[in-house]
Amino acid sequence: MTDPDDQFDERFEGWLDRHQVEPLGPAPGAYERIARSARRRRTVRVTAVAAAVAVALTGATGVAYRIATGPGPVLPPGASASPTRSAPSSHESPSPSLEPPVSAESPSTSATSTPVQSTRCRTGELQVTAQGSPGGGAAGSVYHWLVFRNVSARTCTLYGYPGVSWVTGPSGQQVNDPVQRMTDVTPVRVVLAPQGVAHAVVRQGQPGAFEPQCHAVQVAGFRVYPPDETAAVFVPWANQACSAKGIDVGTVSPIVAGLNE
Repeated sequence: MTDPDDQFDERFEGWLDRHQVEPLGPAPGAYERIARSARRRRTVRVTAVAAAVAVALTGATGVAYRIATGPGPVLPPGASASPTRSAPSSHESPSPSLEPPVSAESPSTSATSTPVQSTRCRTGELQVTAQGSPGGGAAGSVYHWLVFRNVSARTCTLYGYPGVSWVTGPSGQQVNDPVQRMTDVTPVRVVLAPQGVAHAVVRQGQPGAFEPQCHAVQVAGFRVYPPDETAAVFVPWANQACSAKGIDVGTVSPIVAGLNE
């Protein structure tokens, strides 16, 4: 039995042999339309890429601007900004300034040139004398006062202990060690107006009570340094003192105001 599909194929092939089929060409103007369409697509792609690059560059410029100068204005896409740079690059020469240069003053010229005068009483501003203590002495001890008078025309101050030693004369030899400071008394600042007075107390033991180690000798007075001064004055005060080192050197109090005990 013959397959119907085979019969159809034989008839179709015979028809093709009798009829020549020619391929259809493109319609007139088809190539031009295709070319124009391709150009439009390329133009759209290029424009889109350029817009994206411009937006990215604008964002980068804005970030750099904000980093250099702080927050800047918001720019539309594609707009260009020309922010002022904070400093020239290493390959550029800075533009000349339109303002005159400002010179910094040194502290010595900007501050006052008048020196601050110390209020401390100087040795040359004081008259130092010695006198017996109004209260006398105690058993085995003798008290002497050193009186400090301000003979200058200005008010000055005294604070602390005077330096005191026994000497054999105005330029004589020191006898024994310097008088020691009393450590159980707190110094106070004394303000001396012109002709104002203050005093310190020197306590000395009876030299005879320290024999035979004392080796008592005659002394002519005190060598006195006012507090914080390096110049001394001789204060006449004839007396006897132990000459053996460290024996009955005595003590001196801080300077106090006035002549009261």
